[in-house]
Amino acid sequence: MLSHLKKMNMIGFFKAPANEKINPGKALENMEYLELVSGGHTLFSGPDGKNTLYGRGSLFWHKAGENTIYRYHGDDPYSCYVFQFEVAKEKRPCPRVTVPLHTEQLMGFAEDVFRRYHAGEQENMFFGAMVYSTLLWYACGPQRNPGERYPDSLKFALDFMQNHFDSCLHLDEIAAAAGISQPYLFSVFKRYLKVSPHQYLLSLRISRAKQLLASGESAIKEIASDCGFESLEVFYRQFMKQESSTPAAYRKRFSPLDMN
Repeated sequence: MLSHLKKMNMIGFFKAPANEKINPGKALENMEYLELVSGGHTLFSGPDGKNTLYGRGSLFWHKAGENTIYRYHGDDPYSCYVFQFEVAKEKRPCPRVTVPLHTEQLMGFAEDVFRRYHAGEQENMFFGAMVYSTLLWYACGPQRNPGERYPDSLKFALDFMQNHFDSCLHLDEIAAAAGISQPYLFSVFKRYLKVSPHQYLLSLRISRAKQLLASGESAIKEIASDCGFESLEVFYRQFMKQESSTPAAYRKRFSPLDMN
């Protein structure tokens, strides 16, 4: 998948000037330009000619001859991280426009590699390959609907769950933190994330448990407690359901230590 990648040329940042016309750039031959919207909104038209509004977390992957983003709506100019890669052949490895589901993780990654690039890490030959492959991983992963903005209540609920999933968390607490009712909490999760609040909370706990199991640092009973499961039996049951494996078997498979 990365055989056509030659090197990373640049990581930059662009903020569209307010109330000014922007001239689009054009990806050069044997180049791929990636733009990750970090703020505001940009207007972009697809093959059908329909204009769509794209906001924070939208990822544009341009190949040679294609224009970069340049339009925005009203008084809401966009800003974006810009990645330029030199390639051996012009073959876009993913759709031109994607809107990865895990926006804040993607933005955190972009902020980190931008800082590291300008601190001198661009000299590392493997750095560019890591950046390219990670962006591709997000572009090919779970997506949300383009132009769709999460309501504040959902953002509050997600932040609260991320910060408290390791405790004995109940839906009424999550709803209260988001300032909404439990029925509305359920409906907003189903609309935007396609899962229930309980399923999302469970995925956070299982994800953290997998990290702890692979690290080999804690007993399985402690991991169950630290990840917010009410008992070891519940943890085993849910882990088996999600991973088709026991926690012990998962640890043995992925830990670099001899856990026999």
